[in-house]
Amino acid sequence: MKTWKKLVSLTAACALGLSLLAGCSGTTTPSGTTPGASAGTEGDAGEGKMFNIVLTAPFTGFDPLRTNDSASTYVNAQIYETLYRINPETGAYDPLLAVSEPEYSEDGLTVTIKLREGVTFQDGTPFNSEAVKYTFELIQDPDFGSARASIAGSIESMECPDENTIVFHLLYEDGVFQAKLAHTNSAIVSPTAQQNQDLMTQPCGTGPYSFVSSVSGSNVVLTRNDNYWGEAPAIKDVTMTIISDESTAVSRMETGEADFMPKISVEQLSRVENNAGLTVTTSEAAQIYYLGMRATSSVNPVMAEKDFRTALAMGIDKEGYVEYMMQGYAEVANSVIGPKIFGYAEEAENHNIAYDPEGAKAILDAHPGWADEEILFLVPSTPVYSRMGEYFQSSLTQAGFNNIKIETMDWSAWLTESKVDGRYDITLAAWSNVTRDGSELMEPNFHSVNGQQRVRLLPEDAALVDGYIDASKTTSNAEVRTENLLNCNAVLMDEAYVQPIYNSTNLFCYSNSYTGITLDAGGTFYILDFDYAG
Repeated sequence: MKTWKKLVSLTAACALGLSLLAGCSGTTTPSGTTPGASAGTEGDAGEGKMFNIVLTAPFTGFDPLRTNDSASTYVNAQIYETLYRINPETGAYDPLLAVSEPEYSEDGLTVTIKLREGVTFQDGTPFNSEAVKYTFELIQDPDFGSARASIAGSIESMECPDENTIVFHLLYEDGVFQAKLAHTNSAIVSPTAQQNQDLMTQPCGTGPYSFVSSVSGSNVVLTRNDNYWGEAPAIKDVTMTIISDESTAVSRMETGEADFMPKISVEQLSRVENNAGLTVTTSEAAQIYYLGMRATSSVNPVMAEKDFRTALAMGIDKEGYVEYMMQGYAEVANSVIGPKIFGYAEEAENHNIAYDPEGAKAILDAHPGWADEEILFLVPSTPVYSRMGEYFQSSLTQAGFNNIKIETMDWSAWLTESKVDGRYDITLAAWSNVTRDGSELMEPNFHSVNGQQRVRLLPEDAALVDGYIDASKTTSNAEVRTENLLNCNAVLMDEAYVQPIYNSTNLFCYSNSYTGITLDAGGTFYILDFDYAG
């Protein structure tokens, strides 16, 4: 079984001077072997079998710097690598393309990182300090369209003293800098490939898997990277297929057409639990689902009224949803910052607006006409969001709102449309906190400049939230950081811009023919960690 712990041990040995190409490579397949065909490698019982993964949401593209949806990340995490990776067992930031921990200057403004030698991208381009510098310059470039420009927000400049050393000069002491370097949106890309092809359709990284082919909206095929610098994956060929209907997707698991489903709803649990050939399990997650509201740039101007937003928050029966729809596979969220995220304290939950349909009706009764205001509720059409949308439309109706209008759209369209001005009043969203850091939750979701701007705050509150977020990330002082994150949380909750719904648990299933299958707290999996059973 190829565990993450084994990989870390192996790469540490390589850093001590073993030959990366000879001592750190595993069994590889002959060039020219086609996906699904046996390479005849001794010891791999399932070598000739395609590993089939079924997903219920489509990928938006395969450039890790320009995509941030879960399905795309599932693919990109196999092809690309970051300087550090979060250890799924300890939560520590372990070196990956870096060979050691960052070295900080006394004032925290200069960060020196030593890079792994002997690594090449899948197009043959050498991995070196210039490639790292190039990647972060792209993330910084406003014309490039990075999905997470905030990752490079603290970087003033970079220099490359030699091929295996990168030096970051920071604008401020960044308390989450190493966490950013472990984020999938900071994966290092090949400068040659980025300049000569569209990585959204032709990905190229340093990771254990290489891209073979893709059919838009349907599937993507990967194969083992024969020149990978680390231990070769046990599984050679992989296909990820999009099946938007979850019941059909589960049927593929039941018939053996699929081997792994990284996200399954509780409604389908009984089907897989009763199948002796499948394992259904959970892992700890750092993900929150929430209802986001727009006080500005909404369809209906009444959204600017705090009392109206408060009534909406009171009409969200999140306890009922978790109890009846999630069957205990989630925890009710009473603050934006969850218990597993840095910056959380019990006092954060004091700002929760509880489900109170009578309280909501009282607010509506005190304002003639509010009960009949049309509120546009934008809901992605994926299985999880569709169920939530229908449930909360019903609970809002029971709380006295007579005109909650749902508009559903496919996931890819929602990712774009949910950022558009004047597009909706309320929407459902989720955030998988890969770094488990509160600043990395608050900034991309709620900062008025650096964030995605799905939630829109009134100007005076936006200024407060921006200030708290900026203060939380510009120091390594944990006490100061926590204080500012709690203040940010309080504004979002007290002013009813966000109604947290639940903190999720990773729920997934896989064929018993495999072992080592799990998801990290951010919901990402790495096929490198998987192995054949027996």
